[in-house]
Amino acid sequence: MEKTDSQRSVSASEPGQGTNGNGNGAHANAHEDQIDLNVPKPKVVWVLLAGIGAVAILAVLLTIGLLPRQRQTRELDADAALAAEAPVAVNVITPKRGTEVMNVILPGTLRPWQEVSLFARTTGYLKKFYVDISDDVAANQLMAEIDTPEVDQQLNQAIAAVNQTNAAVHKAITDRDLAKATYDRYIPLRSSGSIAQEDLDEKKSAFEAAEADVESAKANVTAAEANVQRLRQLVNFEKITAPFAGVVTGRSFDVGALILADPTTVDVKPMFKIAENDVLRAFINVPQSNSLQIKMGMDVTVTARERPGRTFTGKVLGTTNYLDPTNRSLLTEVKIINSRDADRVWALLPGMYVQVTFEVKRDKPPLLVPAPALVNNAQGTQLAIVKDGKVHFQKVVLGEDFGSEVEIVSGLNGDEQIVSNPGERVAEGVAVITDAGQSIPADAAPTTAPTRVSSVR
Repeated sequence: MEKTDSQRSVSASEPGQGTNGNGNGAHANAHEDQIDLNVPKPKVVWVLLAGIGAVAILAVLLTIGLLPRQRQTRELDADAALAAEAPVAVNVITPKRGTEVMNVILPGTLRPWQEVSLFARTTGYLKKFYVDISDDVAANQLMAEIDTPEVDQQLNQAIAAVNQTNAAVHKAITDRDLAKATYDRYIPLRSSGSIAQEDLDEKKSAFEAAEADVESAKANVTAAEANVQRLRQLVNFEKITAPFAGVVTGRSFDVGALILADPTTVDVKPMFKIAENDVLRAFINVPQSNSLQIKMGMDVTVTARERPGRTFTGKVLGTTNYLDPTNRSLLTEVKIINSRDADRVWALLPGMYVQVTFEVKRDKPPLLVPAPALVNNAQGTQLAIVKDGKVHFQKVVLGEDFGSEVEIVSGLNGDEQIVSNPGERVAEGVAVITDAGQSIPADAAPTTAPTRVSSVR
């Protein structure tokens, strides 16, 4: 294999033959033959010119890129300023006055017109009952009989006691008459001096004692006769009769059961329960906001979920004229005429939950605005009102909420232009363009009476 020229020149130089006597000189000469170290240095002028040229090119490129963008930014800012200052298009409405009549729907509970529990007034055993649960009874109809042998014996004893006291009265009268006759005979004897005054006084005292015995005997007769009347009443209580016409809603005893006469001292069940269902009462708690509109005699409409499609008429009987401090409601009583169908089933039953509709008349109905027009924020409930082409937020006080519309109790005069649905761009003092075609006349009345539904019982 042939050696290159550089290898030959290196090998041709033997060690120890350099100029410095250690061979380094020959090795240095070999590298100087391969690399030319005499490269001329660039001139400073040309370096400066190259740097200036690069900066100039970069400046031109930056100018070409930034100037259009700055011009575009200025145009966008100008457009944004114009858009911010441009009036906002809004739809406005004017509030309308509510109707004079408002339907207030409140829950109520039905109760019988009359309801009573019948207890025994005499002690004995149930002899027989003639009616049972669900039976109709007429007033004074016999419902059951109680066997009271002890009371019968007591009555016979009382009658005998009356006879004894009458006999005692007869004896007392006879004794009195004898004492009076004796006293009368002693008066002339004393006048003639035949007897002493002491003898006359004794006869007089005997006569007066006989008079007192007669009065005592008569009083005993009165007491004995009163006892007879009491026992006769107890005997009459052996027959249990209905106090009024109604329906038997409960029966507690069977034949032979012991009936106690004093249910106040022991836990005794009533013999029967009777309710009058042809006329019912409904008790409704009317909230304070409508309490002053409830008048005695006003008509109401009653509906029940169990009777879909049917309505019943009622009339307000009266109120307590006192608000319950717990729930601020007025207890109102309504009278409802009940009826039966072909199967003798009552249309309404006591204890039912019903809905009672009151047609409340208001002297000055409040204003109504659409619910989307309300603005709720930290400042409270407000409405965006357009005045002189600008928006002003007005605080208002709300009344009843009817869903799509809300009553305004205070804060409006009725002739304001209200933004129907304010958005984010509608702020205080913003200029707006109104669409008068959306305005509703202030005197327009709703087609149907508003309805207030409450869950207060």
